[in-house]
Amino acid sequence: MSIDPIISTGVEISDAEMRSIQDAIMKRYGIDFFNYESKSFKRRLQRIYRKFNFKSSFDLWSRTLKDKDFVHDFINEVSVGLTSLFRDPEYWKTFKSVCEEHFSNQYRVNVWHAGCSSGEEIFTTAIVWDELGFRDKVRSLATDISSNALEKAQSGRIIKPKLSEYERNLKLYNSKADLYRYFKEDENEIILKPYFLDKVKFKNSNLIMEDYGVDQYDIIFCRNVLIYFDGPAKEKVMEKIYKALKPGGFFIIGFLDSMLNYLPEERFEYYDLRQRIFRKL
Repeated sequence: MSIDPIISTGVEISDAEMRSIQDAIMKRYGIDFFNYESKSFKRRLQRIYRKFNFKSSFDLWSRTLKDKDFVHDFINEVSVGLTSLFRDPEYWKTFKSVCEEHFSNQYRVNVWHAGCSSGEEIFTTAIVWDELGFRDKVRSLATDISSNALEKAQSGRIIKPKLSEYERNLKLYNSKADLYRYFKEDENEIILKPYFLDKVKFKNSNLIMEDYGVDQYDIIFCRNVLIYFDGPAKEKVMEKIYKALKPGGFFIIGFLDSMLNYLPEERFEYYDLRQRIFRKL
């Protein structure tokens, strides 16, 4: 997910109008957007107005209630991807060292990518697992609220205009790494070789609404996702994440996340604060 630019459509959205749209989505589809940070959510509504040529909040509200398929378009516009292959290369160096130290002798490693967006984080970890010799023992769950994002992630595809940036990131992470060990080239894309995704389960999911069990995961990624949630929603999601992590498991957030108030020291060790890596006590 990413911070989206403010788009002016000539239509101002009041708090009451925003809540009426959130209420319509909740009543019609059972999907809770009430916990999104209001300024961010209004920016997303502005983008939806422009794309679908809505002139008023009533137009959007009416379409939401009358067209059962519109919710998919709505969710895909609300969810905006902020992801990149080996984004923050120094972080990935640290992450690799942490995994080598703690999981080399473990038979199975369970990982949850919460808010996986279009998949570049999954592709990145696939490369890390391969370098560590972990590919056969890692089982991953990748979830996102956007069906478009999940479809892109599951395809393993990256468009070529991003290629130079990704190759640069990869070389900063590991100067000897070869992108084409992991990807094959197509006309306008590069595609992750399918066997790197054969142990990843993709699932459409709303973090607020679902439960992810108890002591399930060794690693949970939730990078630059919770920045869009208000305080009560962050607390609710963090309670689920805490329960889902195994004791000693690692919770990883993004550099844009301001989450320290929701990571009390009696629950989490600040394992590497600079790289935003925390460990469940």
